[in-house]
Amino acid sequence: MSFIDPANTYALSDRATKYGLLFIGLTFLAVGLFEFMKSLRVHPIQYFLVGAAMSMFFLLLVSLSEHMPFGAAYAVAAAACVLLLTVYACYMLQSWARGVPFGLGIGVLYGMLFILLQIEQTALLVGAVALFAVLAAIMLLTRRVDWYARFTQSPSGPAPQK
Repeated sequence: MSFIDPANTYALSDRATKYGLLFIGLTFLAVGLFEFMKSLRVHPIQYFLVGAAMSMFFLLLVSLSEHMPFGAAYAVAAAACVLLLTVYACYMLQSWARGVPFGLGIGVLYGMLFILLQIEQTALLVGAVALFAVLAAIMLLTRRVDWYARFTQSPSGPAPQK
């Protein structure tokens, strides 16, 4: 059994892990928006488990890339994590109609990271534009939300009128 030359593999893995906190933050934001917009209750332990699954991607990536080409290791680690998170999100978000789009979003996130890792020279520009697009999409999707009204409602319904 032979190991893959780690020089480039570790450099790519290091670059990937630098995006880790951002990935986890964007995922928590997505879960939080689903929770808020659909009046769901997601337990803090569920947030922890989602974050742990996101973190496992980077551990799987490094360990697998020691034994196979980086692209294959990335594909296996990403597919495993996307599948796990999709199935878990279907139950956490209480429907397949919410969980599958969540999983597709995670898949797009991993696809974007792979592209960023491949384009060394313009990665900052492409990453900044992509993050801007994500922020713009979130702002547009939530532009009509009355955030104060959502927090003043009681669990049984709207507050009574005086």
